[in-house]
Amino acid sequence: MHRRASRNSTITNCVGIDDGPFLSRRLSVDGLDATAVASRLLGSLQLRDSPILLAGATYAGFNIINPRVLQRRFRTPTVVVIGSRPNNRAVKRALVRHFPDWRRRWRILSSLGPLHHVRTVRNEGPIFYEAFGCDDDEARGILKEWAYVSRIPEPLRVAGLVARGLFPAQPLD
Repeated sequence: MHRRASRNSTITNCVGIDDGPFLSRRLSVDGLDATAVASRLLGSLQLRDSPILLAGATYAGFNIINPRVLQRRFRTPTVVVIGSRPNNRAVKRALVRHFPDWRRRWRILSSLGPLHHVRTVRNEGPIFYEAFGCDDDEARGILKEWAYVSRIPEPLRVAGLVARGLFPAQPLD
């Protein structure tokens, strides 16, 4: 959990989940356990209205975190953040080609709702997001408020840095 240092902040805590090696080691690659694993990890925290930021909806390959489930369980805004607009046709093609249960996975991904974008810092491109448990204005506010150093909100940026620092890439044999 990342704490905001500013006295002007309206949100004092925010949680970021990144698809780093730390999380990937707890998930089945291309499995369907990502929502349950994320829920267990988050359940150990006292969230109290702390927004949950997800670095995308797919982890460890095509293991999907369902943000609606997290939002309902923890009753806090949950925002899926991605750096660029996804190619949904290519995603669906990959699912159909590689997964017998592609319809189940596609149903979750295609139901995520409208994709919005926001420019969180001046001299960088926008990020794209889908929000659950909050309206578009609140989601934009959360993303802008938590972007200090780059367009990526700090809880996600730091989660990625920590994960890569703890588990550096292993050379291929």
